[in-house]
Amino acid sequence: MSRNSLFKSALLLEDDRNLGIAVGVALKRLGIEVKSASTLKKAREILEHFEPELVVLDRMVPDGDGLDLCVELRAEARPVVILMLSAMGESRERVRGLNEGADDYLPKPFAWDELEARIRALARRQSRPAEAAPSATAPEPWTLDESRLRVFGAKGWVELTPLEFKLVSHLVRAGGSIVSREELLKDVWGFSLLPKTRTVDFFLSRLRKRLEKDAENPRHLLTVRGAGYRFERG
Repeated sequence: MSRNSLFKSALLLEDDRNLGIAVGVALKRLGIEVKSASTLKKAREILEHFEPELVVLDRMVPDGDGLDLCVELRAEARPVVILMLSAMGESRERVRGLNEGADDYLPKPFAWDELEARIRALARRQSRPAEAAPSATAPEPWTLDESRLRVFGAKGWVELTPLEFKLVSHLVRAGGSIVSREELLKDVWGFSLLPKTRTVDFFLSRLRKRLEKDAENPRHLLTVRGAGYRFERG
């Protein structure tokens, strides 16, 4: 995705026919190619031959919960941004959706301008290059700015999603100690029963692309084989 661009492609899972058409039209007006599904089965079939940059998921569909597909996509380490649209808008459900790997969660009913704003914000987070430091004196490397959900990393200031920021913060504050996958799944994602998932690896891979100078040869967000993960200030 180029700078300042929106997503090029999207998968939309929505079982309400009229709402699905309306959301599809809204996405197309933003210049996004859309493939639509009304069931989990159809969405999975589409994903076999389609690599969207954005996935928009309803929760309650005829054959299950769209959150299950969210978990599957994270377990497969698919490089997609996930936006949940759901009538299940209670705080606990929004928290659950974000903890399971959604990048944003918009409860129904929603305003169309808010939907567009959320999509634009998600796209900016993915495509925005490093920002210039706000003053003549750059902050210390790997400064955490919780108020703006951003990190001053190897490329300068980078804004993150809440879950990305929580993961980076946990590793940075560990001060170089090895943090196990189990600890991250419990403390960052809030899992009590630990699933077999590549969620941590997926998010770290995405963060390396955004925060490391060379994502293929990271110097700061490190994997310690057989033990966990470690932050190296460098």
